[in-house]
Amino acid sequence: MMKRLKIGSAVATERRPLVAVPMVDKTIAEIKSTAQTLRQTPADVVEWRIDFLLDLSELTVTNIRQVHEILNKPMIFTWRTVDEGGKLTYHHDRYQSVYHDAIQAGVEAVDIEVTLLADQQELLKLIPKDVKVIGSKHNFSTTPARLDACLAQMTKLPINIAKLAVMPKDATDVERLLQATATAANESDVPLITMSMGELGMVSRELGYRFGSQLTFAVVNEASAPGQMPLATLLHKWGESYV
Repeated sequence: MMKRLKIGSAVATERRPLVAVPMVDKTIAEIKSTAQTLRQTPADVVEWRIDFLLDLSELTVTNIRQVHEILNKPMIFTWRTVDEGGKLTYHHDRYQSVYHDAIQAGVEAVDIEVTLLADQQELLKLIPKDVKVIGSKHNFSTTPARLDACLAQMTKLPINIAKLAVMPKDATDVERLLQATATAANESDVPLITMSMGELGMVSRELGYRFGSQLTFAVVNEASAPGQMPLATLLHKWGESYV
C-alpha cells in the first residue's frame, strides 16, 4: 500500500493532494519578494526552481535559509537541467555543492532527475533521512509508450518520491498516464507525483490524486511548466476557497 506523501509538515490526504507552487525568479532579491507573497497563500509546499537564477553564487546557505524562513512553508529545492526542460546545464561539482548548501539551510525536499542519480552518489550519501529525495523524469515532447514499466522502475530507485511529467498528444495519452499512476500506486509504497502537461493534461493536475498522484502544481506568480492552473482556480474546483 502506498505511503502518504509527506514533505516537512505538509501531508497529502485521501481527500486531496498537496499543492506546490513554483518560484522562478532570476535574483535572490526577487525570490525573497515572491516568498513573501507565497507565504500568504494556502499553497502547501513551494518549489524553488533555482535554474532560473542568473547568478548561482547568490545561493549561499544564509540566503537559502532566509528565503525558507520568509516562506514559512516546506520547500522543494530544484535544479532542473536543460535536458529535462530547465534553464541550466548540468555540472556535477556545482550541482553537488548547491544541493549540499540547500540541505545545510534546512530545505525539506530536493528534486534530483533520475538520470543524475548514478552521477550524484556522494550527494545522496549526504542527504539526511528527514530530507525527501524526489526522483524526477520529464518528457516535454511526448507520452512514452511503456509508462507502467517506467514508473515501476522509478519506484525501485534510491529515492523517497517518484515524479513523472509527460506531454500528451491526445486525450488517450492523458488517460494512459492516469492509469499507469493507479497501477504503480497499487504495486509500490513509494509516493507518486505524476502529471500530464499542457492544456490537454490539465485534468490530470486536478484529478490525478484519485489515481494515486499525491502532489500537484498550481501557479500564483509565474508557471514553471505548461498547464499549471492558478492556485485559486484549482482550489475552487475542489470546493475550497482561496484564503
